Amino acid sequence: MTSNIVLLPLTQWAEGRLTDIFQATDEQTFGDAFDAFVAAEPASIVVNGQKLTRAQYKSQLWKDKFLEAGASVQYLGAVSVPKDENKPVEAGEVGVFVSATIDSKLLVLGGPESRTVTLSLNLIVIQDPTLKPPTLPTGVHGDFDGRRVSSITAVSTTNQNAILLPLPNPTNPGGPIQPPGTNPGGPIKPPTA
Repeated sequence: MTSNIVLLPLTQWAEGRLTDIFQATDEQTFGDAFDAFVAAEPASIVVNGQKLTRAQYKSQLWKDKFLEAGASVQYLGAVSVPKDENKPVEAGEVGVFVSATIDSKLLVLGGPESRTVTLSLNLIVIQDPTLKPPTLPTGVHGDFDGRRVSSITAVSTTNQNAILLPLPNPTNPGGPIQPPGTNPGGPIKPPTA
């Protein structure tokens, strides 16, 4: 016996898709994550007051991610309103507030460079009419989710994080670098007279 998939609520769907975009570190994975999130043209996209085409937004996001080694994403709040109260997970509006710390592949003085992106997104989620569910034999249910974002209004800021440099090990200058506050040689004894 098979059954239809259970679609996630709109806020969880949006958060999952955004996490996939933020954490993608190669162009193919990023492209797949972006296409699973943003509807085909014409998508309405405004970032910090600037209107962008879908292609421009995708290119801008990838350029910002090009040297990314990884990201941790934290959702500070999310809210949604369904388009149809009887079908609350199929389409509607979603507001998401996100903070992501992005680690770069670049090292500065031996420490990883990172930045924090703070982002507020207002999204309109639709059933994308350009997507067609696969044709399956009678009685067989698939795992098709046709939700995509047709409109994005974003306010975003990016801040460079301080670079934390490793400290030398004072008890063993040639030994491994120790994190601040540790003393691998045990307690320091006062000098005896």
